[in-house]
Amino acid sequence: MSAKPVVLFIDDDSFMLKALLRASLRLQSGWTYYLCDDPQHWPSALPDGVLPDLIVSDFLMPDLNGDMVLAQAMALYPQTVRVLMTGDTTEEVVSSVSLQAHFVLSKPFSEQDMQQLFGCVERLRSLQIPLQLRQLLGQADSLPVLPAIIRQLRQVLAAENADLVQAVDLVAHEPVIAARLLQLANSAFLGYSRPTHSLAESLLRLGLRLVEAIVTLMAVDQTISATATDGSHLAISEQAFKQAGIARQLADAAQLSTEQQDQLFVCALLSALGPLSKLKWQQDKSVIPATINGINSDSVITIYLLTLWGYPASLCQLEQDKCLYGASPDPADLKPYILFIASEYQRGCSKDYLQHSARLLQNIGLQQAILHLPVPA
Repeated sequence: MSAKPVVLFIDDDSFMLKALLRASLRLQSGWTYYLCDDPQHWPSALPDGVLPDLIVSDFLMPDLNGDMVLAQAMALYPQTVRVLMTGDTTEEVVSSVSLQAHFVLSKPFSEQDMQQLFGCVERLRSLQIPLQLRQLLGQADSLPVLPAIIRQLRQVLAAENADLVQAVDLVAHEPVIAARLLQLANSAFLGYSRPTHSLAESLLRLGLRLVEAIVTLMAVDQTISATATDGSHLAISEQAFKQAGIARQLADAAQLSTEQQDQLFVCALLSALGPLSKLKWQQDKSVIPATINGINSDSVITIYLLTLWGYPASLCQLEQDKCLYGASPDPADLKPYILFIASEYQRGCSKDYLQHSARLLQNIGLQQAILHLPVPA
């Protein structure tokens, strides 16, 4: 990995390239930038041996469109973050480039868009994932591109006047996902006593953050199911749902806010992304280390995917915090500690372990909730 990030901008419009460079230098003056106005020969814009961290390509260009440029980039530099710029962000365009592009930026872009993109690159670099593993993560038959249904759902719900009917219709086309959303919207641990059979009401009950996380996990699970015929993917997903429920239950007992409870639910649920990805690669005979820089590789891969899929940095940091302290996080830091206990509980820790963990806490509500957890099966 180079000492500082390397970025390649590709656009047949030289004025746009200069605008991108000016904006980028204002945001990250110390990075290295290369410009290319000839999409057919874009690889020659990079000096020999230089590996780009980020490639940003315009979509509509003469002779070679951006989706084909990024397809070539995926083959040459699978470890690189790939971004498509387009003035047409309709569902048809976004869905058609879902394999090639990690991010789609609308034109005209804003400096905030660029800042978020650069922040993503910095966070990915900070994980210090070995090049061979980053290349595996970026291959075409891997999982590093946000599932198309999430792109579509985000697009629908981000509109100024979000169309619930359109969101329901989108989810309804995925029966397994729709069924799980209905199940969770009727579950006791979310606090609903009145049953509902309405998918629209289910989406309203759960809220955008939970729906997005649930659909993300279910979409990845369905991708894995094509190759995992032994049901191992189902066990991982089911454990994540149960773990998320325990985390939310403990967060409620600790009197954390509803927003914090939802954040812990989402973090616990999406922690399954790493194990699910590893399951697929193990089937392909790829060797994944147990730890990366002293952190469990399940968590590192989860953080990598969440970052690449545009999830908040706070969520990624929470996943990292729960496994940075060795045996367990600091009990005074309630959110990572709750996630850690929920994870250990779901793995089947002993009653003695739970009692010991509870005694370390100052928060009486959380302490009692841990002590009253049923003995793990």
